[in-house]
Amino acid sequence: MAETQVVDLTKVRKEPLITHPDYLIENLQEGQIIPAIYGLLTGTIMTPIKDITEGIEADGRAQKFEGPGMITTKENKLVVQPPANFIWAYKTPYTYAVKTKDGIAIIENNKTIKTLKPDQINNISEYVNATKIKEWYKEAKIGDKIPIDFSLSNFSDGRREVPPEDIVKFFGEQTKKYMMEYPSGSPIMAYMHNYKMEEVATATSQLESYPEYGDISREYNAREFVRAWNGTIVPPGAISPGKETVQFTSSGDPEAPGGYASHGTCPPARALRDAVAEAGLPTPSGITWGYFALMYGYDPATDVKVYNDGNYPIMIIMWTEGSGPGMIIHAKIYRLVPA
Repeated sequence: MAETQVVDLTKVRKEPLITHPDYLIENLQEGQIIPAIYGLLTGTIMTPIKDITEGIEADGRAQKFEGPGMITTKENKLVVQPPANFIWAYKTPYTYAVKTKDGIAIIENNKTIKTLKPDQINNISEYVNATKIKEWYKEAKIGDKIPIDFSLSNFSDGRREVPPEDIVKFFGEQTKKYMMEYPSGSPIMAYMHNYKMEEVATATSQLESYPEYGDISREYNAREFVRAWNGTIVPPGAISPGKETVQFTSSGDPEAPGGYASHGTCPPARALRDAVAEAGLPTPSGITWGYFALMYGYDPATDVKVYNDGNYPIMIIMWTEGSGPGMIIHAKIYRLVPA
C-alpha cells in the first residue's frame, strides 16, 4: 500500500564514508539529517535509497500510488509496482480442521496450531459455524478434514499468496465479504480502481405457472437463483460459479434423478443463458438451450458456471420485478474496462 514501510533502513548496504562522500552530500541535500549524522559518527554511510530502489522514499516508504502495490525487481533495483486496474486471485483453503481420536486439530501449513476436544468445538471460523462443524465431526472419520479458513492465491499479477489475516488489510472488507459467499476455488476480484462499466447484454424471462410443482416454491427458487448470481464478477480467462450461501427447495418430479428437483430455477437460468450468449460468451455449464434450461443434477448456484473468454472482467447483475407467475426475471452483463 502507498506510504507502507517497504524497506528496513537498518539492513540497507553501508559503504565506507571515505570512498563515498557523495552519499553524505546527497543525504544533506535531501534533508536526510539522521543518516548523515550516522555516517559522520560511524564512518560508514547507507547507500542512497534512490540508487537501489524505484518508487520508494528516502525513508523507505512506498510513494506516488494508491492501493495494494507489489514489490518486484527491475534492473537490479527494488521496485514498488502500482496496482493494475484489476487484480484477481482464487479462494484457496488455508486452514483445516482435522478429526483426530481425541477431537479436532487445527492445521495450517501442515502444522498443528491448536487442538480441541469435542466439547470445545464452537465457532472456530468465520466460514464454518459451530452447527456445521459439529455435524461434520459427527459424520467424519479420523483423518478426515474440512477447510475452515481461506487465503487468496494465484494472483493475476503474480504476487504471493495473501493469508486470511491480511486480506482485509490489503484488499478491504468488501473483498472478504465476497470471498465468504463463494465456493472454494472461485475467482475473487480482490481490487478494482479507475474503471467503467459498459452494458453489453440484457435478457428477461417470466416465471409463469406450473402448479403441479408448487408455484410458491418455484418463486422462492427463482429468487434464490437471482440472489446467487447477482453481483458475480468473472475475470478474463476465468470460470465462476454463483454464491454458495443460498438454498433451494425441492418438489416431486418423477423425471428427475431421485424423484425431486428445484423447480423455478429454469426461468432465471434462461435469462442468464440469454444474456451470456448476447455478450458473446460460451453457454454456462449445466444450462441447455431448451425451455427447461437447467440440467437435472446441477446445483443452480455452485454447479452452473460462467466462463469469461473475453479480455476484460464481466459483472452479472440479476433482479426480479413483480411476484407470482407474472414475475419477470432480468439479467444484464457489464464489461469492466479501464477508464
